Amino acid sequence: MKSIVNSILILMTFSFLVFSCSNDSSPYNVLNQYLDATFNMEYESAYSKLSNEDKSIKSLQEFLAENDKGEFGFLARTMADKSSFKIIEIEKDKNKIKAIVELTIPDGKKIAGELIVSLFSKMFSDDFDEEEMASKVEEKYKDEEIPMTTEIDTMNLVKDEDGWKVYLNWKTEKLKKEKEEKIEKLLSEAEELRKEKKLHGALDKYEQVLELDSKMVDAIEGKEETNGEIELFKEKQAYIENIQLYELKSKYYETYFDGKVPGVTFKLKNNGSRTLKRVEVTVYFKDSDGNIIFEEDYLPVLVSKYSFNNNKPLKPNYVWSLGDKFYKAEKVPSEWKVGSVSAKITDIEFE
Repeated sequence: MKSIVNSILILMTFSFLVFSCSNDSSPYNVLNQYLDATFNMEYESAYSKLSNEDKSIKSLQEFLAENDKGEFGFLARTMADKSSFKIIEIEKDKNKIKAIVELTIPDGKKIAGELIVSLFSKMFSDDFDEEEMASKVEEKYKDEEIPMTTEIDTMNLVKDEDGWKVYLNWKTEKLKKEKEEKIEKLLSEAEELRKEKKLHGALDKYEQVLELDSKMVDAIEGKEETNGEIELFKEKQAYIENIQLYELKSKYYETYFDGKVPGVTFKLKNNGSRTLKRVEVTVYFKDSDGNIIFEEDYLPVLVSKYSFNNNKPLKPNYVWSLGDKFYKAEKVPSEWKVGSVSAKITDIEFE
């Protein structure tokens, strides 16, 4: 019984292939024509065999532009007549067909390896000649077999109003590309927000990425790191209350080289229990109406191999002072009301 069923199935498949070969608009012939046009670089003809859905996603001009190989076109043209294909199986399901195709094509990697010195090194020189390069390829493989590779590919066809067409599913490809571009944009925005210390905004961007791809490693790690930064920020903000900023003064100071320049002085005292290796102070300069018109950041405490004057940590109960020196604020605009400033500690790092 089983052998009879198998025989019937083989006969049905054979009948389908025979019918396909005798009909120009059959799925077999449509796929054959598409592959033949593609292998012969007749891309306009190949495009005509594509489904209406695919054509609605990508125009003929876009398709032709994608297949314009530029300086590498000579290699494709030279190798085109060496390639071949064979449709080895067709499975029909209502208005859809899946075809298994065996592609025999030149082994690009192996060829590139063999020609890397004599061919590809010259491609980027000013005296590049496409025809000369094509001749070299033809000459090299004139008396020896060109390296070939065989691949098995699955292709699909659908039945449109005007008959069977090759279905490349460009819609899914387009959606995938748009999704990847959106993810890349969101990740970039998240990084920028983190640099600007807008951590909750960055966290929201990572959440949006994970809604698109729950397994995106960069977003998972970024979210974890940002949550850690938020917790650290809270810890810093709580500790800043223990740092006293006092004796804030600003005026024009007389200097030997620059004459009179605006500047500020202040003191810091660590009233907490932790040692600080970095303290950032932002000073705000105001006009006669009390409006902030300029700001400047200073690092009175900075433990770093690049720091020479303030590379000592601020320990608990210690006081930091400029002594008889001052911080310059050379870019303060002329609208500044001399002496009108405020300041706050904007960032710290624990030792």
